Amino acid sequence: MISLILPTLGTREKELTRLFDSLEKQDTQDFEVIIVSQDNHAKVDELLKNINFKYIHIPINRRGLSLARNAGIPYAKGDIITFSDDDCWYPENAFTTVLRTFRQYNCDVACFQIYDPNTEQYYKNYPNQYEENVSFRNLFRKSSIEIFINTKHIDKHSLQFDENFGLGAKYPSGEENIFLFDLKRQNAKISYFPTTVVFHAKPSASSRLNRSAFIGKGPLFKRLYNTPIAIVILLLFFIKKFKYLEQPFSLFIQSMKEIFKYKKQ
Repeated sequence: MISLILPTLGTREKELTRLFDSLEKQDTQDFEVIIVSQDNHAKVDELLKNINFKYIHIPINRRGLSLARNAGIPYAKGDIITFSDDDCWYPENAFTTVLRTFRQYNCDVACFQIYDPNTEQYYKNYPNQYEENVSFRNLFRKSSIEIFINTKHIDKHSLQFDENFGLGAKYPSGEENIFLFDLKRQNAKISYFPTTVVFHAKPSASSRLNRSAFIGKGPLFKRLYNTPIAIVILLLFFIKKFKYLEQPFSLFIQSMKEIFKYKKQ
């Protein structure tokens, strides 16, 4: 069974309805949904009123994407855990594909593809070939909603997002990179499959790299490595993304300052 952990603020009624409709239409019902609402709990209950798939609704009174995911993990009963956003949705064969993949391949973590059916574009430039062991470098290219974890191989109690990173936290991105790096450093086998299992609108490069997201890259790189390596990677990242940044040099200086302020937990 797949356990899908869904944090939401309950403000995206249209998107949540689309997501729930896509779950109702799955060609297997061998899944459960753990909804962690951080606000508008009654609204979420209302949207769930006529739902037929298995679910648990957990209201919490703190905000933070990583925090909400961590709150949902202990409730998961499935052999496979994944993390959804309230503005994504799924093709009808998504979970059948995932279950079949885990039966056929001996991996601890499987990463798939995200596709935007409205613009007919992939969410990012994905490799065309299967990767048995994804490198640390390529883990930077993974998003939370394309990750599925085999809890027969990895104890769910060891699964933890760093709550300093992710939407609603001090540093608003990078939580999935840290999550995967931590698993790989614990010798988890992370594989990639060139198959679409989730839909999401494709954002522009500039919208994905706003001011706070860029400033948070310095601490992210330090969390993953150490201070000297973080400085080098931030410089390379700055050069690569320069054309997308407003006031680029000011952002670079602020991100450098955050490297020295950030303390690893």
